[in-house]
Amino acid sequence: MTEFEYDCLQKKRIGNNAFRRVGLRRAVTLPSDSLDPAALQLRNGPCRTYRLGRPMNLAQFEAMPEDLRRAYLRRLRQRGGSEETVGRMLGISPRVMQQLLRQYRVRLDQPDPSAWAAFLDE
Repeated sequence: MTEFEYDCLQKKRIGNNAFRRVGLRRAVTLPSDSLDPAALQLRNGPCRTYRLGRPMNLAQFEAMPEDLRRAYLRRLRQRGGSEETVGRMLGISPRVMQQLLRQYRVRLDQPDPSAWAAFLDE
């Protein structure tokens, strides 16, 4: 047996062993592949739209997910809102407003009355 034939024999053995170890390939399937359209529709949640660039009341604010609440308070800070004016817009007392800001770790320390008035007029 020549060196070339021995090399081919080794490669065949390695190839056959790998085939036995891995086996036949199957298609990748997901649990949702076997569901009918009605069942798929039940798995999907309702589509919601949040308008973070507009004023809202407390009920609308509390209906949002927590990360969007934090983003909304940060946006109010950029629009020039102070603790007092944002609390008035949401319809809550100053004490509750302080607790809310502390909970979401947002500081309304850049009040700008003209920018805030423009935000409320939009």
